[in-house]
Amino acid sequence: MKTFLWFLATLLITSVSHFVSAQSTRSTAEKLDEYLQAVANLHRFNGTALIAQKGKILIQKGYGWRNEAAKIANDTSSIYQLGSITKTFTGAAILQLQAEGALSVNDKLSKYLPDYPNGDQITLDDLFAHTSGIYDFKNFLYQKEGPDKLDVTHPVAKERMVSLFSHKPVTGKPGEKMQYTNSGYFLLGLIIEKVTGKPFETVIRERFLAPLRMTQTGFDFVNLKRPGKTVGYTYYKDSVLVAEAPIDSTVGYAAGGMYSTVGDLYRWAQAIQSNQLLTAADRQRAFTPIGKTTWSYGWGINTFNGNKTLAIQNGNLPGYATFFILAPKEDIVFVVLANIDDASDLTTLDPIVRDLVLITFGEPYQIPKDRKPILLSESLLRQYVGNYQLEPKRILAITFERGKLFLQVTGQSKFEIFPETETDFFLKVVDAQLTFHKNQAGQVSQVVVHQNGEFVAKRL
Repeated sequence: MKTFLWFLATLLITSVSHFVSAQSTRSTAEKLDEYLQAVANLHRFNGTALIAQKGKILIQKGYGWRNEAAKIANDTSSIYQLGSITKTFTGAAILQLQAEGALSVNDKLSKYLPDYPNGDQITLDDLFAHTSGIYDFKNFLYQKEGPDKLDVTHPVAKERMVSLFSHKPVTGKPGEKMQYTNSGYFLLGLIIEKVTGKPFETVIRERFLAPLRMTQTGFDFVNLKRPGKTVGYTYYKDSVLVAEAPIDSTVGYAAGGMYSTVGDLYRWAQAIQSNQLLTAADRQRAFTPIGKTTWSYGWGINTFNGNKTLAIQNGNLPGYATFFILAPKEDIVFVVLANIDDASDLTTLDPIVRDLVLITFGEPYQIPKDRKPILLSESLLRQYVGNYQLEPKRILAITFERGKLFLQVTGQSKFEIFPETETDFFLKVVDAQLTFHKNQAGQVSQVVVHQNGEFVAKRL
């Protein structure tokens, strides 16, 4: 249950070079499997992936362990907690109810929850677009102490959840600032219950799961007894695999309370793409950003290669990381479910999913290699601090913070770089490396970026 950030961690360089020649004769399915097997061998991916194009499944395969202690491997029947992929169901339910005349996305929150603070200023569209200004309840999931601490592994009453975030300071004026918050979807679940007179879970089962025969999809993951149920893990200090207790579905609720398999989610994707459950107009609405935001009704909307629309939803819970992506025009579906969370830089799904998109669209990509960081002295690390000119309007800023080096490219986020030798560094969030070079006077004068080619950045 987090914002989709993987396009922010894209290539450092805007231009790319070429495919590795050994990969050029392989089919897309072979490339996908080769790549996923490589990242699985590096312990960066542990889960199941399904990628399909125009109704043809290119790959549907499990990697790593469903249960590491029992040595049970992941396969296509593995069941995962979904996190924010749940939002795609919540959005579809609201669009259906609007089509039936039961509500409008332009309605004020106060129409359905009259006691909610500032509810007369917040629309349902604000809840979807993350412009409500409501505090994100996900912050409570990691509270170790204090009055906001919750035992999220056991059922929590809806009233208790709402009381926690409803009186927190707002993050902005409704309708103005886009600030991701799971709380908006929690409230949308309550609205669905208010309008239908049924529990949210019942509405989703009756409207979607039962008609589509999504028999491996549901809510109460904690008490699930099916053999495909996975154990969720985290990597402690990038090295030790530790089992995580699953979060109860009442906590994630309409924002992140569901579980499923790649096969069931493919059924869901096909139903959305074929207008089976949504009208053509609502399908278009689901893939169109609300106002000036990048969010729609259950999806984040982004573009790829300038003109390709991608509808993205990703989830993250302790022990689980997930991605669900549709390319509506190209009729491509990406489902990547992992039972290792992204608490470790090594296991974040963002760069893996990005590369899977590149492979499927026939773009250049790199297969990650196993790289081990070493320790360097502070004096040596500080030699590399400075700004490096990569392109006329693109600067690589190297900074030293808390004993570590960080890289920030103009217009992008800041990421840690890890030393492999005294002059060679690498990133974990994207497959890119840096090599620093000195001039005859022994001063660092440039850095070479290795990423689908080599690009020189002169020190300023």
